[in-house]
Amino acid sequence: MSDPRPISPLERASVERLLSGLCEEHGISPVPMLEWSRRLRRVLGKAYQDRRLIRLSAWLDHEQAQATLRHELAHIAVGRGRRPHGPRWQAWAVKLGADPRATAHSGPSLAPERKLDGRRCSGLECPGCGLRIVRFRVLRGLYCRACGPRRGMLARALRGPYAEVMEWTKGDG
Repeated sequence: MSDPRPISPLERASVERLLSGLCEEHGISPVPMLEWSRRLRRVLGKAYQDRRLIRLSAWLDHEQAQATLRHELAHIAVGRGRRPHGPRWQAWAVKLGADPRATAHSGPSLAPERKLDGRRCSGLECPGCGLRIVRFRVLRGLYCRACGPRRGMLARALRGPYAEVMEWTKGDG
């Protein structure tokens, strides 16, 4: 089984040229630094406004890399604010050619498969609607969005191997 390969150096150079071009076209100065990270396996990218840095997953395909760059550059253009994906950010996202949504539908397309079968996790259940989810880390105060914090505080119902807990989320018991 071959190991997945991250984005190629030629594709990286193309994305770096896109960054320079977008900054020049829209008056974003100075041009943010661009870093590629092999550690970002579930997140497509991150923008650090204070450091004027955009970090992209090295596991993106070329199209994902371009779209994610545009998304993160909109964060840099807007600067720090209370609503990171609010109306100002959405306007910049459209201007830069990004989809004005807060999150992507999937993670980096070239990321290696995570080996989860041996890891232990928790199965959480909503008392309001019966929604079942899997979490490796359980934080206090988690609740079901549909039921809200009053009716839907998630309770740990099961702890065990990932495969077992995933099976529990699909079944009745």
